[in-house]
This record gives sequence, structure tokens and C-alpha cells, in this order.
Amino acid sequence: MVKGTSCLNKKTQRIYATILTVLVSIAMIGSGFLGYFFGGGNTPSGSTNSATANAAADYASKKVSVEAMVKQAKLDPGNVPLQTALANQYYDLGVVSETVAPTETQANYKGAVEAYQNVLKTSKDPNVMVDMATAAFKSGDNDLAEKTYKEVLVLKPDHYNGLVNYGVFLANVKQDVAGAVVQWEKAQKIASTSAEKDNIKSLLDQAQTALKSNPAPSGTSGQNPNPALKNPVGK
Repeated sequence: MVKGTSCLNKKTQRIYATILTVLVSIAMIGSGFLGYFFGGGNTPSGSTNSATANAAADYASKKVSVEAMVKQAKLDPGNVPLQTALANQYYDLGVVSETVAPTETQANYKGAVEAYQNVLKTSKDPNVMVDMATAAFKSGDNDLAEKTYKEVLVLKPDHYNGLVNYGVFLANVKQDVAGAVVQWEKAQKIASTSAEKDNIKSLLDQAQTALKSNPAPSGTSGQNPNPALKNPVGK
């Protein structure tokens, strides 16, 4: 469980368990992280140990790579490609650590945030901003994540990854599934590949099921959580 969602354990929040499991696994996407991890059925018991061992080896290898890149970055702090590569590597390290070294996950994502922030000192690239916001979310820095997602959608209201990930943030942190649906319906309109369309449909289907099971309080479901998008779907 990533740090950004581990606090969602109150009884009133458990109705979102099904949707959040999928949200975290398939929708935490940024410009450099387009992996989708759908459950494909039961894992054969004989392959579990092997997969864990492979993940542990991968993590150890990535740690060595990150340590070397950190040393390089200190010697050349203005090297934007290096800072970008370091940020991406820290993020990947965070993803793997969720399984094999959960106590190190928060620090890994924080490392990604710091490196992305260094990159953003040179330009406000919406793709990098989304990556940083997602890393912040997964590190538990929800204030920074929300602030950055909103900034992205002011700069580029039709940023697909920004819309999807901000929706994930709203559902996870704010428990605002209705607000998440607003974002995902916007993303659905600009989805350009079959994978994007399928993923958005999956998110929306689960969100609608959650809303039917637990309708939003009167007067909240129609609110637009993204000030950059003045006309919520359905308005």
C-alpha cells in the first residue's frame, strides 16, 4: 500500500476499497510511468517466490543506480536530463519498494519529488509536474500533490494524465468519488488510445458502482473540484 493511501482505513472509507485497489494499481500514471497492472487471475503458487526474488534483485540493482546518479547530480546540479533521469529512477525505486521494502517507499518517492522539483526550476513542464504530483501523493505529501495537480490543469486543462491522476487523488485522499468522476469524464473525452479508453472506462464503472452504493451528500456531487475546468460534464 502506498503512503498516500495508507491512512484511508476508517470504517466510513472502506466502501471505496474495491475502487481504490484498482486506482492505485492502474492509474498512477505520469509522462514517464505508463505501466498498467491489471489483475490477470491467480498467480501460480510455484512462481510467487521466484517473482519476489526477482523483484528484490531488481530493487537492489535500482538502488545502486540511484546512488551513483545522486553522486553525479551533486557534481552537476544544473544537468536537467540527469535530474530527470534521477527522478524517474527514484520513482521506479518507489514502485518496486512497495513490494520488497515498504519501509523505504516514502523516502524513495520523496527523492523523486526533490529531483522533479530541481527539473521544474528550469521550466514548468506539465508532464514533469504531473510526475512530481504523483510522487508527492505516493509519498504522503498530499498538500503538494493537490497544489501541483491543480496548477497543471490551469496550465493545460486537457492534460490526460493530469486529469486521471487528479481524479485518483480526489478519490483516495478526499474520498470525493463524484469529483473524481468529473475529472475522468473529461479525460475520457480526450483519451486517444484503446488502452486509455479501456482504463478510463474501468475507473468510471467502478466509481459509478461506488456512488450507487454510497451516494454523495446532497449538494456535493455536482461540484467541480478543478477550477480550471469550468464546465463539469453533465452541466
